[in-house]
Amino acid sequence: MRNWETTLRRASYRGVDFWVDAEDFNSGKRLAIHEYAGGRQSYIEEMGLRTSSVEVTAYLIGDAADIEALGLQSACQAAGPGLLMLPIDGASLAYVEDFRRMREKDRSGYVAFGFRAIPVNNIVGASIGIGDVLLAVATGIASAASGFSRLF
Repeated sequence: MRNWETTLRRASYRGVDFWVDAEDFNSGKRLAIHEYAGGRQSYIEEMGLRTSSVEVTAYLIGDAADIEALGLQSACQAAGPGLLMLPIDGASLAYVEDFRRMREKDRSGYVAFGFRAIPVNNIVGASIGIGDVLLAVATGIASAASGFSRLF
């Protein structure tokens, strides 16, 4: 039997590491369903793929969780797509559409994040190429520089 805890990758977005509590992938087809008055059959018109998305519940834990949270927040707000690495699915370029940060009084050292990522490539099973990696590295460096400049 597979030992899941030792075979999963560490998650990250734009090079900022985090742990994943849950992820929820959404996709499908766009359908136009034509129903006719008095008819007994419908005509279903397939109109292409829906835009895929993944909802991620992430968390940061430890003495530096508050500072790491600032880094993840900056990464989520940076312009353009970034390299999203998830424990099971691997790497893809994605935009973070929206995110939320959650902290609780009785859970010091624990910062939770929830975000929705939209993959750049809507094709299931698509892999990233060298151009995608170079773009992610370039945007990651710019994001990191922006984040560090705000700290000082």
